[in-house]
Amino acid sequence: MAFIKVQKLVRDSNNRIVSGSASIVESVYVSGKKNHSTQRVRERLGKVISLSEDKKSGVFLSPTRGLVEFDAVSGTFSPVSDTAKETIYSELFPKPQIHTVFGDVFLLLRFLEKHGLLSVFQSVFPKKEELERFLAHLLHGILKDGSHIGCDDFIEKSYASYLFEDLILSTLRSDTIFYSMMGNGKVRMDFFKAFVRLMRRKDPKFGRGCYVDSTPLPNQITNNPFNALSCHGISSSQVQTRLVLVLDEKTGLPVWYDIIPGNLLDLSTIMNTINDVAASLDIEIESLVLDAGYVCRPLIEAFHIGSGKRIISRMPARRGYPYKDLYWQFKDQFNKGKYQFIRKDHTYFGRKKKITLFGKHEEYAYVYVDHNNALLRFRNYLEEHEEEYVAMKDKDKDWMTVKYGYFVLLSNIDTTPEDLLYRYFCRTEIETVFKTSKEYLELLPLSKWTDQTVRGKILHDIIDTIVLLLVRKEMEAVGISTSRLFGKTQSLMCFKNHNEEAIVEVPNKKVKEYYKLLEISIPNYVDLKDEKHRILGKM
Repeated sequence: MAFIKVQKLVRDSNNRIVSGSASIVESVYVSGKKNHSTQRVRERLGKVISLSEDKKSGVFLSPTRGLVEFDAVSGTFSPVSDTAKETIYSELFPKPQIHTVFGDVFLLLRFLEKHGLLSVFQSVFPKKEELERFLAHLLHGILKDGSHIGCDDFIEKSYASYLFEDLILSTLRSDTIFYSMMGNGKVRMDFFKAFVRLMRRKDPKFGRGCYVDSTPLPNQITNNPFNALSCHGISSSQVQTRLVLVLDEKTGLPVWYDIIPGNLLDLSTIMNTINDVAASLDIEIESLVLDAGYVCRPLIEAFHIGSGKRIISRMPARRGYPYKDLYWQFKDQFNKGKYQFIRKDHTYFGRKKKITLFGKHEEYAYVYVDHNNALLRFRNYLEEHEEEYVAMKDKDKDWMTVKYGYFVLLSNIDTTPEDLLYRYFCRTEIETVFKTSKEYLELLPLSKWTDQTVRGKILHDIIDTIVLLLVRKEMEAVGISTSRLFGKTQSLMCFKNHNEEAIVEVPNKKVKEYYKLLEISIPNYVDLKDEKHRILGKM
């Protein structure tokens, strides 16, 4: 009688057959042989696919018959059903492993978790699909680093595609759904409330002292109620909206923003912002660092010497302000050594004088000359306008020697000219934020076509800016740019196995170094079920 003989059978921890082969063997009578018999292989059955417990039947991948079922009791072969055949072949010949980019996405997600921002996003977007959509756009916005890859393609090629199971990737090809969601005023308020609470757990003084500035956002959006023709902040007149941004004085992080008409540069815009953040977020704006376009009588009336809030602004060179009069008062002192100081390789003249504006409001006028800029630009002027300069009166020639380095700051702060200039130049923090949003994160152009999607895009870019500034702050100490950080860590890849695990490849030396700088560990594998729960919360 024939039977099935199995060789080198190996099973895994789940008792599934991993390897092994089998043959049909029969006993043959041989005279004179011990036991008068010997075993002879009648047919090779090949690889064992499945085997009954009594080893009398099973499914085999035969070298001659293909995938076949054999029953040793009846000695018959039978074909395998199409359904079973499909399952077996998928296990025997699995699809090739697709390697996806792991290092940058995992690093940023762990960074968000480490700094508490992930819990902020979970509270702002309690619905799973909305949180997945937001995180997809956040990862794309920060990690694409200037490339033109679409959000859907970016997520599909990355480890993030293993996490966002409720998100249909094709819907990421259009951002209208996302920006409409982000344009809801409640989302903006919920985010900043949660963000301020988070930061105050780390520093109770966060948001207790803030300063405010604005920047133009030129665009061509039809029927945008915030559009107006203006030339403030740009080289020529354009239709624009203005972004008013409030920054925490200590950290330089945005704590609020607003959108106003492009031509509206008056005290009401500032006061509205002050009142909004005070009532909604318990944010106190203590300092205003403003361009000359904002300086007007109501501003001087509200922020004079003795008023509660501090102000620093450029004095406009227009009627009603002693801009040129102060030049005549101090011109003979411009080269006196005791009034000179150095800041960032530039030599400055600086004097302070208490003045009265509009007949009754006292302010301090801080008069400065940047000698480096004055000399360089005066030389350029002479080369191009020599005849015009020769024809001038002597007093006008004297003015031209300092014109391009002369400026006056108005303030109600009583300090030294050197200290006030330092405070004024701290506004470069806010310029850095504007530059980050406009250039790295592509805030411009505002190519959306409804008021809600415009608002949604701006909120998304402000949130991206906050995240990027936090990453940049940690990397600045070691002199590594965010572009280099995310670019290098993209080399770390992973693939998903049948156990719903992301198997991480061996990282190179540079990736290990960058992860270590941010105090984040690189795993050998990631359990995707646990990771989804970790990233998306209890949903």
